[in-house]
Amino acid sequence: MISQKQMPETWGDYAVRILTGRWTPRDARHYIAVTAGVFWGLIALARISYPADHHYSIMSHTFSFLGSFEPKHNPEWWWIFSFAMGFWAISTVPHALFFGRTYALTAPRTGRVVTVFMWIACVGMFGVACFPDARGAVIGNWEWTEIHEKAAVVGFLGGFAAILTMGGIIIRNLIRGNRLQPPFPKRILIPFGIWLAILVLGIHFQVTWSRMYPVLKARAQAAGLPFGSSWSESLHTVYGFPLWENLIIYAQFVFLAWSTLILADWLERRNQNR
Repeated sequence: MISQKQMPETWGDYAVRILTGRWTPRDARHYIAVTAGVFWGLIALARISYPADHHYSIMSHTFSFLGSFEPKHNPEWWWIFSFAMGFWAISTVPHALFFGRTYALTAPRTGRVVTVFMWIACVGMFGVACFPDARGAVIGNWEWTEIHEKAAVVGFLGGFAAILTMGGIIIRNLIRGNRLQPPFPKRILIPFGIWLAILVLGIHFQVTWSRMYPVLKARAQAAGLPFGSSWSESLHTVYGFPLWENLIIYAQFVFLAWSTLILADWLERRNQNR
């Protein structure tokens, strides 16, 4: 008679395990390959469908402009972006469970906090999907873009807090001596470092521009020259907000995927040593 432990995994059990983030390294690779392919495939379609005469560029357009139905953006195919963001939000839920469970091995309470932060990020991303960055009343006096901006802030803050917390756990364990066997691999600092470097650079250039703009505007006015808004004058430069918004989104996705692969391998080695 075959014991329960020896029985092959059913498709239902497999689906539950994948959706709850209980991944082997092979599972993690497949999950990331599929979800990344779907998400970035949809983003590529949104980019291709963006009218050529509207000149989309990360130097001048935010990520969300791909999903704006305003005439100056992507009025016909904006919904592709909404599908992409909705998919990313939903497909990140298993990552939240995976990260929370993994980091709970060294910091149980903090592991739960990581999961909550990531769920908050998922809610924000889903809000971005549901409310495009466009003008027009949607709920009372609230416009689409107003709800969109608030959802984007929630998504960013949730992701920011989650990644910063995970980075703190890793750094603390490396400094104080990791009692886990095997210890956290040091290479997990690479995706965290990439994300942190882009975040710090983005903040630096935004703060620098906020100080530069009044000076440049005053000089232009003194010379009798026209000078645009802070937003318009920063576009197509390293000080433009759209550039750093796009880069931090890319970095967040890289962190999510890369650190998952690293931790899945680590978990397997840990289980083999037990």
